[in-house]
Amino acid sequence: MEQPVISIRDVSKFYKLYKVSRDRLKEALHPFGKKYHEDFYAIRGLSLDVRKGEILGIVGRNGCGKSTLLKLISRVLTPNSGEIRVHGKVTALLELGAGFNPEFTGRENIRFYSTILGLSAKEIDALTPVIIEFAELGEFIDQPVKTYSSGMKSRLGFAVAVHVEPDILILDEVLAVGDAVFKRKCFAKMEEFFNAGKTVLFVSHDASAVNKLCNRAVLIHDGGIILDSVPKEVTKFYEKLIFAKEKDRAAILSEIKAFNAQEAPSIDERVSENSEALLESSAAIATAEKLEAYYVKGLVPKSTVNYASDRAEIIDPHFTTLSGKRVNVLVSGEEYLYVYSVRFKDAARNISLGMQIKDVHGLPITAASLHYDVNGLIESIPAGKNIRVQWRFLCSLLAGHFYTNAGVAEIVGGEPVFLTRMVDAAVIKVIVDNKRIARGIVDMGQAPEWEML
Repeated sequence: MEQPVISIRDVSKFYKLYKVSRDRLKEALHPFGKKYHEDFYAIRGLSLDVRKGEILGIVGRNGCGKSTLLKLISRVLTPNSGEIRVHGKVTALLELGAGFNPEFTGRENIRFYSTILGLSAKEIDALTPVIIEFAELGEFIDQPVKTYSSGMKSRLGFAVAVHVEPDILILDEVLAVGDAVFKRKCFAKMEEFFNAGKTVLFVSHDASAVNKLCNRAVLIHDGGIILDSVPKEVTKFYEKLIFAKEKDRAAILSEIKAFNAQEAPSIDERVSENSEALLESSAAIATAEKLEAYYVKGLVPKSTVNYASDRAEIIDPHFTTLSGKRVNVLVSGEEYLYVYSVRFKDAARNISLGMQIKDVHGLPITAASLHYDVNGLIESIPAGKNIRVQWRFLCSLLAGHFYTNAGVAEIVGGEPVFLTRMVDAAVIKVIVDNKRIARGIVDMGQAPEWEML
């Protein structure tokens, strides 16, 4: 088996916490070594192996130990116990402006930081214009970094980090700032790293970014790893934890423990318990003269998270044809209805209804909300009433499996406040006529036109 590029064994990191500052001096001078502090463990007994070519997403609530773990791997901090072995050149972007001198210009900091990382003068001369072009800071590249905004610091830091050819790249929430165009540029660069067999550790609170970029993820809680699995499973439990009330967290932790006790299913296994039968059925229909939508009993999501509350509840999300026939295998290019009911346990006002369609990695493809509809919000619904919601849409998706969300919110001060929501509420399989040559996720109906010049 290939040796891990990062190997962590039973590592702990704690800090001494004193109630008042003078206790530090009293402890240092006490003749019998009396303890005046309490040990706070940021990391406790953590073990982890990361292999070459993995893009590992690290998620967890604020204060769980994510940043401390990255600093230990980067050797910014030293563990109190345990062992960390790292094989390869590491570049870490742990926080905005880390490693930069605020008095130096952006250009000077490129040389300064590259020198620290061990690059020669010749290598720095060759890389500097490439880094400047990637960062897109314009004339600000010759201004002091202390005048930079957080987004500009992020641009410069990421540009340097990814161009010094590290074997291991460590990113701590660095993509949380910056515009959409630059983020896409960063994502593309990280995809290049993956294709080149580089290793990336990526800390983020953005579940969709972790699902899109990473091929593995871990969930950290109270300084330890409580889940190590495919990103979609990890981010599902992460979102349950951060949105849960304090009284419900113990039950979620027990659910994670139970999940760990069984073999984690793959994406394909989650889609259907009867995948072989489904593929046979799909193949049979694909050879027919005309594709038709149908229903497969075993095609159900196994990753549903229902955020039901004491105010509202979503019931029975599903798809139908326009004539009302229930289906979960859809034909691309046909119209369908996405349907669910809502039971209002409490009166609500200014009500918005929503839906979202995602790929198997949890990446949103499309979403709609009554909040932005020309018909406006539902003014009020009394307690004890049920409503039926249906979204009519043209299925422009191409072949694959897709998940849906459903949500109900009150609009307060122009912002949605969820009454209830359901993640991975339903799953569908989309089939496509073999004669169509469109590729990707969505068929935009492109038709070329050309003329001889």
